[in-house]
Amino acid sequence: MRTPNRLAKIVLAAALGSMALTACGTEDATGRNPVKVSAVGVEAARTSKPTPSPTSTRPLPSDDLATHPDPEMRFLALFSRVLDGCVPGGLPEPPADPAADDATPPQNLPGGPKPEEPGDLSVPLAAPEPPSSPEPAPTRSGPVEEVPLTATDKCAGDAHVQRVREAFDGAGPADQPALRKKLTALDYPPARIHRMPDHGGSPRARIDLRFMGNNLILEVTGTGSGVLVEPFGAPETMDVDVAEVKRKPGADAPAS
Repeated sequence: MRTPNRLAKIVLAAALGSMALTACGTEDATGRNPVKVSAVGVEAARTSKPTPSPTSTRPLPSDDLATHPDPEMRFLALFSRVLDGCVPGGLPEPPADPAADDATPPQNLPGGPKPEEPGDLSVPLAAPEPPSSPEPAPTRSGPVEEVPLTATDKCAGDAHVQRVREAFDGAGPADQPALRKKLTALDYPPARIHRMPDHGGSPRARIDLRFMGNNLILEVTGTGSGVLVEPFGAPETMDVDVAEVKRKPGADAPAS
């Protein structure tokens, strides 16, 4: 996944701050350092029942990324807009542009920093030893069980389900290429679309929507007149192959 630009980082920080209210016991990408939330945040997650909204009613900083040539940047815009419709009160305003703090302060005003005195510019005899690289975390292999979704993930999942169903309404995909083409046109990056075995001759795929600590996956199955779309949860660590996540009994066989 490519590194976002400055605007994307600002949006990511805002999204992470809001999602912490409904995430509980989240782990980082290595499976360590679980994130703890306060009792207030947990209570808010239990009592709030956000309503899914595919689009926000206010302009967002990520809106400018909606036409970006990088599919991951367009996905960031989509992710932020859906999330804003699921967080009570919407995402917080991003912090001020950090570039504004780069201005050089006056050097000769009272209280201002004084010009630096020339110091010892000699080169040390030996450079310090670089720190040893930590051992890579073991790669997980094999199937894993699906995990529950938080209230925010459920809301976002419902919003994604709605927009995917509406896009395929009355025109089910004929095969895998047709399904993939339509999903990428909806700003789901090709790298996030994972082919699954066909179900009764109908194409099927999973969209990996895990981002900034959430667990959301969509399973999309073609039908004669549209698609069936089911949200479910997968462990957030990126070494988990979403195509190998085992659904709960009865959930991995879409009804016809």
